[in-house]
Amino acid sequence: MPESGNEWLTLASEICSVIGAPSALISLFLLYRQLIEKKRLNQLVSVVLRCTDNKRKITPEIQLRRKYTTRAEVQGVLGTIKMREESKRYKLEYLNKKRFGDDIESLQDPGKKGVKHNLIVIECSPEEIEQFDPAAVNTL
Repeated sequence: MPESGNEWLTLASEICSVIGAPSALISLFLLYRQLIEKKRLNQLVSVVLRCTDNKRKITPEIQLRRKYTTRAEVQGVLGTIKMREESKRYKLEYLNKKRFGDDIESLQDPGKKGVKHNLIVIECSPEEIEQFDPAAVNTL
């Protein structure tokens, strides 16, 4: 048992060292994970409108940061595609399906192992792709 003040100080210092070293390592590990996640969330994501039957697609030039990839932002990017008839809004059935929400969620969720894609593919019918200006449509 320590008797003097210096011995108590030494003992307290050793206890702090034993507790502090693992805490510092854990903090460094958590900082590293945060940096990796920040890098992942800043990756660019492309939106592609792909026709299911005849292999046509539209890829808007605008890309989104993964952290900003939401339903509204994807629809905003799709809204930048020139329409065949001006001042009309596009109608895409895929945007009303659960799969669309799942696609966005899989981009956002860091726990999804194996999800490394930086692409949201919006499937559309030949009739739906005809809404858009033919100059915007590319062949696969």
